[in-house]
Amino acid sequence: MIDIDATAASAIDELTTATRVGRQGGLRIAWADQADGHDFDLSIQPYPAVDDVVVTRDEVRVFLDPRAAQALSDKVLDVRRRHAGRIHFGVYPQA
Repeated sequence: MIDIDATAASAIDELTTATRVGRQGGLRIAWADQADGHDFDLSIQPYPAVDDVVVTRDEVRVFLDPRAAQALSDKVLDVRRRHAGRIHFGVYPQA
């Protein structure tokens, strides 16, 4: 199962607070087929979809559609802050 590091959990908490989705909401990661391969769509959602896998850390929730959950099962969700505080999520291999 994907691991959520502390910086990602903090960023998700900030985003769910700013968008007023509340504690039941979270970051949703969905598989997105692209012409040149695959990618992931990220969004803040008030609730998980029916078939989403829900992962929590420190009361922060991440919703993964089934394909994303499978693809990211051995990864860590991390965040980097860049220009003017913009948040950039990334996934890395678990140690």
